[in-house]
Amino acid sequence: MNKLESILNINFPKDTKIAFATNSSSEVIKNSIFFGLPGTKNHGSKYCKKAIDLGASLAVHNDPDYEKGDINIFYIKDLEEKITSFLNALYGVELHNNNFFSFTGTNGKTSSAYLCHQLLINQGHESLYIGTLGVKYNQENINTNFSSKTTPDIFELFNILSHFKSKDAINICIEISSHALDQGRLKNLDWLKSASILNITNDHIDYHKNINAYTDAKFEIFRFKSLVNLIDEASYKYSKNYDFIQNNESKLSVISEQNKVSDIFYKINEISTIKTTFEIVISKQIHGDEEKDKEKYEFSCNIFPEFNVKNLVFAICSIGFDGFKENYINDLKFLKLPKGRSEIIKNIPSNIIIDYAHNFEAINYFLSSIKKYYENLIVIMGCGGDRDKLKRSKMLNAALQNSSEVIFTSDNSRSEDFEDIFKDAAKNNNIENVVKIKDRREAILFAVKRISDNDCVVILGKGHEDIQEENNKTIFFSDHEVVNEIYK
Repeated sequence: MNKLESILNINFPKDTKIAFATNSSSEVIKNSIFFGLPGTKNHGSKYCKKAIDLGASLAVHNDPDYEKGDINIFYIKDLEEKITSFLNALYGVELHNNNFFSFTGTNGKTSSAYLCHQLLINQGHESLYIGTLGVKYNQENINTNFSSKTTPDIFELFNILSHFKSKDAINICIEISSHALDQGRLKNLDWLKSASILNITNDHIDYHKNINAYTDAKFEIFRFKSLVNLIDEASYKYSKNYDFIQNNESKLSVISEQNKVSDIFYKINEISTIKTTFEIVISKQIHGDEEKDKEKYEFSCNIFPEFNVKNLVFAICSIGFDGFKENYINDLKFLKLPKGRSEIIKNIPSNIIIDYAHNFEAINYFLSSIKKYYENLIVIMGCGGDRDKLKRSKMLNAALQNSSEVIFTSDNSRSEDFEDIFKDAAKNNNIENVVKIKDRREAILFAVKRISDNDCVVILGKGHEDIQEENNKTIFFSDHEVVNEIYK
């Protein structure tokens, strides 16, 4: 038996070669092994025969009811317990050697993870970012073949890390979505360096069915063994519902902007589109250091608006304060938010901001944070098709409450009719100040023609994305490209 056979405790057919592992039949390639595991709707064993037909060398599963017959398909009762060891051996990657800085939350996880990534690089560390923006190793974009999910599963993660197995240890800044937590995509991880819940508000109810199930999914991040567990003050109230948290070796550290006696208190001293200064006061040691009196760290950066400062505070607290000076203004002006996150478009004569906000709370937080800096806001927004219909009217209401005018346009209508989406959004709203323009390009052109010097056009929903999903087709579309065309 070779090492892979020993781990699975089976004898491979003669001349079997394995170079790739997956739990998705759509990713099967030559010399791969397919893992048929329990899914949200079906057991993966259903796809074992298909995987073999597509060229997999082997298929393994843990479904006792699977009908036997193919010599290349094996039943392994304790298969899930063997996954990590198998992938370690296959790819030559020791998962536990890496430092995972993980972030979940309804809003902000992309920004926090990306800011964390930049901080680590600036301090001389190698860092890997994994999330909505794809995969980045230091400053380099890594072309991977893994799916477009925010959070990869354990098989995709090992495949990514196999590109860096020559490294002793890597710092990994990773977004973990509620879907990933609910589906246990990363349950095989041994431990995390830090785990953070940034916030919990209503989202993805079409999947989770209710806010309680959504909250349950988010709190799964604290089931991992973790050196540091961080949570915002508003979400901390839910922690009493989860007995396993009380048994976690690392207790929750609460981050607050209101409560000065919280574990971590931060205060914004100055904020604008040009310069931001803030301080962090630590009353409880969160990285296992010896107990000290309260420590204060001051920072200067270009991060805007207020909620992004909170995202940065989570990133800083995740990596710890060894790389910063106490009672000194630490310069963080090198930091940049991800593309399409509170992004003020530079080198154009008008005020235009692109942001990814695509739920009620994110729209409300963002617009209420920036409206004081401009005379009028003209907001371009839409609602995604085939998603939670109940949040649409709230999304439009948030835009109306914080702007002088709303241009309602298409935003991934998918299989739904645009007019039906608009009807849902218009319910219980006064749409006197709403202009409906289905074509997103035309909507942007219309808005730009209406602003004066002190106004701002805010384009919401797409952020960094460069696609539109309409009529079950995916087409290229970029808010950035349209703006650049207007002002070229």
